Amino acid sequence: RLAKEINDPAWTEKKIEKELDRLVEESDKGAIERPEYLDGPSGTRDFYPPEMKVQNWLFDNFRETARIFGFQEYDAPVLEHVKLYERKAGEEIVDQMYNFTDKEGKHVTLRPEMTPTLARMVLNKTNIQTGEVRLTLPLKWF
Repeated sequence: RLAKEINDPAWTEKKIEKELDRLVEESDKGAIERPEYLDGPSGTRDFYPPEMKVQNWLFDNFRETARIFGFQEYDAPVLEHVKLYERKAGEEIVDQMYNFTDKEGKHVTLRPEMTPTLARMVLNKTNIQTGEVRLTLPLKWF
């Protein structure tokens, strides 16, 4: 019915939009509500094969370019101690992060960024008494 009416020259673009909106609203009334668990958690997204292909291409080019200029890749756990972020941004930051108490009773968070983690890693390669960093500086890590 709608296809026949839409082909009628009396139908304007605005009228077509209104009718489509009305049909969508009408169909939503009888629709079964989608379970929340079918969507990823807030702030996350899925990467289907076509998007993953593009992301891999982009990241591979980033890596190759960084290596050409002498940078080395590093990584760290996705969990960090909450204290590390409290030291950087204050206690109020904890309310903005995904954090929990782990099985060992430690207060940990999903790492929201790498800067505090990088600082922690460098400090672990530093002689605390002398301040001497046992790494080649400047760091060329990515």
